[in-house]
Amino acid sequence: MVANTETKYNRTPVRLILTMEALSSLVNQLFQILLPWYILVSTDSVIWLGIAGFATIMPSIFSSLWGGAVIDRLGRSKTMMICEASQLILIAAIPTLIILDYAKPWLISAIIFFSAFFDEPGQMSRQSLMPTYARLAAMPLHRVTGIREALDGIMAVAGPLAGGIIIALYGTLQAWVCAVILCLAIVIIALKIFNARKPRIKPNPTTYKTAWDNLTKDPFLLKVILITLPLFILGQSWELLILPSYVHEFKHGSLFLGLLEAAFGLGAFIGAVYYAAAGKKFKFFTLSVINYSAYALSVLVLMYNLPKTLVIAATGLCGLPFGAFSAMVITIILSRAQEETRGKTLGLFAAGAAFIESVFILVIALLLKISGLFNTLLAVLIFFALLIGAAVWARRSEATPPIN
Repeated sequence: MVANTETKYNRTPVRLILTMEALSSLVNQLFQILLPWYILVSTDSVIWLGIAGFATIMPSIFSSLWGGAVIDRLGRSKTMMICEASQLILIAAIPTLIILDYAKPWLISAIIFFSAFFDEPGQMSRQSLMPTYARLAAMPLHRVTGIREALDGIMAVAGPLAGGIIIALYGTLQAWVCAVILCLAIVIIALKIFNARKPRIKPNPTTYKTAWDNLTKDPFLLKVILITLPLFILGQSWELLILPSYVHEFKHGSLFLGLLEAAFGLGAFIGAVYYAAAGKKFKFFTLSVINYSAYALSVLVLMYNLPKTLVIAATGLCGLPFGAFSAMVITIILSRAQEETRGKTLGLFAAGAAFIESVFILVIALLLKISGLFNTLLAVLIFFALLIGAAVWARRSEATPPIN
């Protein structure tokens, strides 16, 4: 009986895609500390930090829409392979420039800009493969997305800690080399998935108008996206601007920055693991209220130079609902969007998120420059209070959990 079950279900593809997700998350988390620290140390400028942060996000506005179309035309595995190989080449150029003593801030920002252009389509390709691989493995989709988010959370612990330690002990060059090695491992796994794919018979003929029409016909899915998108106002600004500025202002050091990132990641890991086990019990708008309240708490503790243990604890607490919330959003989109429009629906969501992130990373950088850290955090706190009110209002009509 056991043998028949093992031959019926193929769990290798889902394990490979989750391994890729883990390694990709590790690289991204390493960048969260490596890029801002490198820019701050080499330029001592918040404005350059904002420009570099903008360069990591803005390309996703266009690449998300481009990626949805390319996925439907070329296929998910081929798109993923192209994007991962392109990122490897670009990231490998950074340590090369450092060795040649030509790592100018504008040039590093330009490389990050082009690398970011391939990041979102690669991630969308992996996410689009998850429902298919979940069916092959006979696993509920919410469990697969929960495991993915849990891996993202644990890598958010390992990445910043590793980055902080490597930078402190060996320097930024060695940290960039580690990132290149991880990118190479991702490409090797992508090649394995690509070689095992089924030949694509014909391109998907759906358009973005089809995806948008289907999205607007699902009021719940539309509400989920609308209540989630404002979260990206803080988005990458939290890791690339606010936390580095906080650590830099109070002279806490790169290791403490890594600990803050790790605390958030550990909380996200625990929340995502619980979601993977009990996803059917979660209500979206209830979880939204909890998630935004936790974010408000983490902002509040950064406004004053409180003891480090208290700041770390609050940051970890913020990660708990975030891990479950992120997994739930992706599960809802993947499960409610029709299969033929799944890639373009993810593209619309990712493009909206990237647009908000790229605009507000410049706004927050400007606020930090003009008003300082305290006033910037106060503005963010007021914003989260408004979001909490909106989520509480939407929660009144929430009857049952959305995951079947």
